[in-house]
Amino acid sequence: MHDKARTIAETVPAGGPTFYQSYDQEEETARLAYHYEKDPEFFLTLTGGEWHCYSCSMWEDDFGITQAQEKKFDKLAEFMRLEPGMHILDVGFGWGGPLVYMCHKYGVTGHGITISPIQVPTAVDLADKYGVNATFEVVHWQDLPDLETYDAILTDEVMVHIYDLDGFFAKCYKTLKSGGRMVHKELHFTQAALADSTDRLAQHINKIFGYTGNYRTLHEELELLDNNHFKLEHVYEIPLMNYLKTMAVWLKNNFDHRERLKAMTSSEAYKDFRRYLKGTLALLKKPVFGLHIVASSKLG
Repeated sequence: MHDKARTIAETVPAGGPTFYQSYDQEEETARLAYHYEKDPEFFLTLTGGEWHCYSCSMWEDDFGITQAQEKKFDKLAEFMRLEPGMHILDVGFGWGGPLVYMCHKYGVTGHGITISPIQVPTAVDLADKYGVNATFEVVHWQDLPDLETYDAILTDEVMVHIYDLDGFFAKCYKTLKSGGRMVHKELHFTQAALADSTDRLAQHINKIFGYTGNYRTLHEELELLDNNHFKLEHVYEIPLMNYLKTMAVWLKNNFDHRERLKAMTSSEAYKDFRRYLKGTLALLKKPVFGLHIVASSKLG
């Protein structure tokens, strides 16, 4: 991450350190880089497993982290109704795990987009390892061509970074084929008043996000889907116990490899990140969030 981008990302926005800040594309990209433009080994070490998924996995009693990641991917694929020959889009593909897994298991082709260039080589290597037809591109969602290209669109805990969710759904509508499906997994506030939180923990989490946090209520997301001509197909709630188990894995990996992670970043950055993980874990134990998969289809 270059010095200019770091300076932008670390600067508290004019609106203060709270959620829901609107930026132009250049500033938004720089701010998100603060969180994601780390040595890929930082996140691969943190998340573990074969697929290195930086979001909640789904657990059974005898599961390891790879099995838990795959169960979550299979649930998303179920709602996407994946079939061989389909072409899918993963917005915010991370390090390639979900898209490569789905291409490998379900015989689809895929395209992933990110605004974090450092993620691309890791995703390409994973696609090559499994011999799948998955491509990866550094492009903002706003700049996707308005062409009916995809049979399904996926996001997995990415919408928290999207301020203009109405515009995002409008773009998805333009890039989906008729009848195409859209599946999003995200944390949602359990009540609208929580969006106004200004406590130090919420502000620290937003700082770690480069001040790009945009958590919403479920009903707000559903209203925006309806406004953009999507038909709601399913809302599936994932018990938060799954997130507690996922976070436990991350915290253990974070602690066990602390000296290596500090060497990749700095002692201060490591301390800030660990505080963010522990703070998020504490919030997940309170009635603050619900975790849902929302599946919808394009009308017309």
